Amino acid sequence: MKIDRLLSIIVYLLNRELVSAKALSDRFGVSIRTIQRDMDTIDLAGIPIVSVQGPSGGYGIMETYKMDRRLMTTDDLFYIITALSGISSTIDDRRIGGTLEKMKGLVPPSPTDPFRARQEKLYVDFSMLGGGPAQREVFRVVQAAVEGGRLLRFTYTSNKLERATRVVEPMTVVFKWRAWYLYAYCRLRGDYRLFRISRIQKPEVIEEGFRRRELGFDDFSRDYDPALTGALLEMRLRFSAEMAPLVEEFYNEEDIERHGDELVVSARMPEDGWLYGYILSFGHFVEVLEPARLRNIIRDSSIKIRKLYE
Repeated sequence: MKIDRLLSIIVYLLNRELVSAKALSDRFGVSIRTIQRDMDTIDLAGIPIVSVQGPSGGYGIMETYKMDRRLMTTDDLFYIITALSGISSTIDDRRIGGTLEKMKGLVPPSPTDPFRARQEKLYVDFSMLGGGPAQREVFRVVQAAVEGGRLLRFTYTSNKLERATRVVEPMTVVFKWRAWYLYAYCRLRGDYRLFRISRIQKPEVIEEGFRRRELGFDDFSRDYDPALTGALLEMRLRFSAEMAPLVEEFYNEEDIERHGDELVVSARMPEDGWLYGYILSFGHFVEVLEPARLRNIIRDSSIKIRKLYE
C-alpha cells in the first residue's frame, strides 16, 4: 500500500542524511519517478524534504525536523535496540524492523559507531527460539488471530502427549520459560489455557470474532501459578559426580546437598510428560529417591526402554 511505503520512506530518511532516488527506488521496489512523486507527497504532508543535486546528492529530511534525541541516553537506546534486535531474530514481523529504524534514528551522530563497541560486550540472539520456516508460519498465524480478535482452530499435543483439535479465543502471545506460548480461552476445556506454540499444528484463523474475556495473562499467572496452587511435585534426585556441572547450572545452590562426589537435589516441578523425559534424559546418572510413585514411573519407563534394545 502507498501509505505503508510513505511511512517506511519517512523512517528510512530519518535515519540518514541523504539517500539517492536510485537507492530509494531499489529499496522500495518502485520506479524513480514514483519516488519523486512520493517526495512531493511527503513534503505536502508537512514533513520538510530537502533535495540536493549532484552525484553525491539525494533526498533527506530537514535536520531541525528530526526527532529530539535528548529524551534518551545512548545507553537507553542501546538496550532498547538490542532487545528489539533479539526479538526480531525469532519473529518475522516487519513492524519490528520499522521500530528498529525509528530507534536507530534517535542515536546521536558520531564519527565512530557507538553501538559497535557495545555489541561486542552484550549481544542477544533468540533466533533458535523461532524455529524453522514452518514454525515461523505457525507463529505468524497465531499472532494474526490474536491481533485480529478472531477464533483460532489448531491441533495440539499436550504435555501428556494427548492430541486434540482445539478452538480457542486467542488473547496474548507470551514468552516464558524459554519458549513462546499462546494464552487463550479454550472452548473445548471451557477454561483458560497456556499453549506452547511449538506444539501447535495446522493453525487456522476462523472469521468468527469473540469478546475478550476479563482474565488477563498477569492475573492468570498469579491465580494458576503451580508454585502457589500447590500443583508442583516435590522430589529428591540423586546425581552422580559426572552430572555436577549440569546440576550446578540448572539448580540453585541451596537446593543441592553434597554427599561425597554425589549430589542430591530437592526440587519442585509440574508433573507431566516433560518431567519424565527430563529425568530419563540423564540416563543412569540420576536416581529418583522420592516420591515413590515417581520412582516407579521412571523405573517402568526404563524397563520399557531396555526392552527396545534387547
